[in-house]
Amino acid sequence: MGFDINKLNEIAVLRSEAAKQSAMNRRENREYIRMSQDIALCIHYYLRKSNMTQKEFADKMGVSPAYIGRLLKGGENLTLETICKVQNVLGQDLIRVTTPYVITQIISFHPMQTPQFTETVRSDRYVGVQTYNNNTSFTDNNSVA
Repeated sequence: MGFDINKLNEIAVLRSEAAKQSAMNRRENREYIRMSQDIALCIHYYLRKSNMTQKEFADKMGVSPAYIGRLLKGGENLTLETICKVQNVLGQDLIRVTTPYVITQIISFHPMQTPQFTETVRSDRYVGVQTYNNNTSFTDNNSVA
């Protein structure tokens, strides 16, 4: 059995311009397509979790079930308006915007602790400081015999 170049030429057809353009679009829009697929997976998850059908979801969104089908395939370029509608209907955040200009400071309150003295303060009235089990007491000059 020999090699037939004519048969190979029949099988190996050049890609059409539409196929080339489609491949270029996928390559250029890879990031938004990936994010759209992630959103679609999240929607699938929350629909299952809430036992909501695609028809019920479409009715609550105010769109056609066909649009929900396209949305769930993960190829739609979603607008912020659509994302907000989806989040409101599902009651879940799908996308969160970071706010680096907001400073969150956590303040924790602790019960007041007994101060720890490192040196003895001398005065006319007090002779010295005694510490026992983290309790500090002062010896008064009047009590010293």
